[in-house]
Amino acid sequence: MAHIMTVQGEIDATELGFTLPHEHIMVDFAGAETAGPHRYNRDEVVATMRPFVEELVAAGVKSFVECSPMYLARDVQVLRTLAEQTGMQFITNTGQYKEPYLPQETFQISAEELAAQWIDEWVNGIDGTDIRPGFIKTAVFPDPLAVTQVKVMTAAAIASRETGLTIGTHTCKAVPALQIIRLLESRQVDPAKWIFIHAHQEEDFDLLRMVAAAGCWIELDGLGSASDAAILTPLLKLLDAGFQRQVLLSHDAGWYTVGKPGGGTPRPYTHLTSTFIPLLRQFGVDDETIRVLTVENPARAFAIG
Repeated sequence: MAHIMTVQGEIDATELGFTLPHEHIMVDFAGAETAGPHRYNRDEVVATMRPFVEELVAAGVKSFVECSPMYLARDVQVLRTLAEQTGMQFITNTGQYKEPYLPQETFQISAEELAAQWIDEWVNGIDGTDIRPGFIKTAVFPDPLAVTQVKVMTAAAIASRETGLTIGTHTCKAVPALQIIRLLESRQVDPAKWIFIHAHQEEDFDLLRMVAAAGCWIELDGLGSASDAAILTPLLKLLDAGFQRQVLLSHDAGWYTVGKPGGGTPRPYTHLTSTFIPLLRQFGVDDETIRVLTVENPARAFAIG
């Protein structure tokens, strides 16, 4: 049976429920050589973000995919505490972001060595805990892939084949997306194990449709920050083109910003439930399709096995 790995352990994919597939609890943009738990107080982070998570639980959201990778304030202990206090199912990740948030070591070691680090987190746990990742998070520029990004994506492909974990990549545009798909296929990784993150930023729908036709996940995740039209327009086109079983919806919201007093001003995670779903119904999207987008698709996207 397909399963999902949460910070509290493995669950059946059918238990995932209504899911936000791309959000953040905390982010630190200080850089890989500076970021770390010495820069924040875990109790303060939990106290600041708990009301936002509780608001989601009250709205019927059951699972939250936390997309801050290592060196960008990934803290699995914060996530497990929030899970215990709120009942939310959190999924964390292994993997690394892009320049300038990569450690120097990433530029020096091979893709195989990098993948081995991520596979070790899957096998043995993250940062000395028994918490295991539920997917692999990477990032590239919205341009043809740079050399280091080819290495990181190759490492992700190796780790995905070894662990069964899905890869989610901050991509934004179709040109690097198509390159990533070719790279994954060359490593015998099915495009169905890859999520095109921030796909709503690709304005050429013909290119977006070309990427979708390869079989990957198309994530429209600017809800609440981008205009509703910026998400609704490509979504309706994707639905009309028959890609409803490949689309994911989220906010890319939050978050406690390390280094800002009190964590800055986090943005709520509720635009989808409070505003966008009612808007979808106004445009004729039925409840079954909404369930596919918010429940069935995330369960299949993050399934391991």
